[in-house]
Amino acid sequence: MGEEVIAMIFKNMEFHNVEEIIECRKGYAMQRIPSFVSEKLNEGARNGSCRFTTGVEIRFRMQSDTVKIMLSAEKDIEAQTAFIYYGSFQGGWQKSSAALTEDGTTIEIKKAENIELLKMLTEKKRLPFHPEIVRIILPYGTCYFKEIIGDIQPPQKAELPQRTYLAYGSSITHGSLALSAPCSYPFQIARRLGADYLNLGFAGTAFLEQEMAEYIVSRKDWDFASVELGINMTDGRFSTRFFEDRVKKFIEILASDSRKIYCTNIFGNNYVDKELIEVYREIVREYASKRLIFTDGLELLNREEFISEDLVHPSVEGCMEIAENWSRIMAESSLQ
Repeated sequence: MGEEVIAMIFKNMEFHNVEEIIECRKGYAMQRIPSFVSEKLNEGARNGSCRFTTGVEIRFRMQSDTVKIMLSAEKDIEAQTAFIYYGSFQGGWQKSSAALTEDGTTIEIKKAENIELLKMLTEKKRLPFHPEIVRIILPYGTCYFKEIIGDIQPPQKAELPQRTYLAYGSSITHGSLALSAPCSYPFQIARRLGADYLNLGFAGTAFLEQEMAEYIVSRKDWDFASVELGINMTDGRFSTRFFEDRVKKFIEILASDSRKIYCTNIFGNNYVDKELIEVYREIVREYASKRLIFTDGLELLNREEFISEDLVHPSVEGCMEIAENWSRIMAESSLQ
């Protein structure tokens, strides 16, 4: 990244993957893209997906021995679980996660007991996060920050990964049915490549708006990116011609950027209208293979058993398969 990037610092913490913090009666809502972009997107993205805390992390360095942070989450069908990491290491069994409730959950965080050993391992294995940086990884529902008690400082640039990976796509990118945020394929790709990550997955609302493509290339805080295109526009609301026009313009804008952008279409274990799916796959393939670093979704995931019960979303194993295959392709393309 050639330009200095300004992090979202609020109450002495970094709110990673957050562009706006909005005070409301439930606390502070977190929005992943600016309002001037979200207001130009479809209604579902504008009023819903933009405020999902997909890929959002609250990061800080502890000065006091104990810190208490209160968070809450909208009631959801799925459990809303936050995960605690110490740098690149997940917390031990007594401090690995916390279930967030509507009324609010207070998470007590203590300094890592084995910090010197974690520092040694971080240096030995060249891990990207300093182990004294606490990372609270939020779930992909709608969460709110309420308050923080304790002496903390925001992380310094040298304590974080030196490269950042941005991922745009559907609910599959967003992390749906990965069961936990650290099991989403963007998180796993970043981990494998020693990078930070920005998750711009939009569950059910990745409609490939021109404004979204323009926003992605306008950001200076990523070094390489991936886009997963197609599945959200196969439900009958859009004609194939409309989809093709969207794909063509979206890819044209992305291709104007000199940074490496990887593209895929629809993954292989999808049982929804197979004939239409193949048409949409071919449209993305036609345009992306000429302008971006394209890999067919069938090459990233084509295991029939790695599907969830809804026959659309990959299982946890499917998410890991995508991450393993795509990260290998990224590494082999001279990324590292």
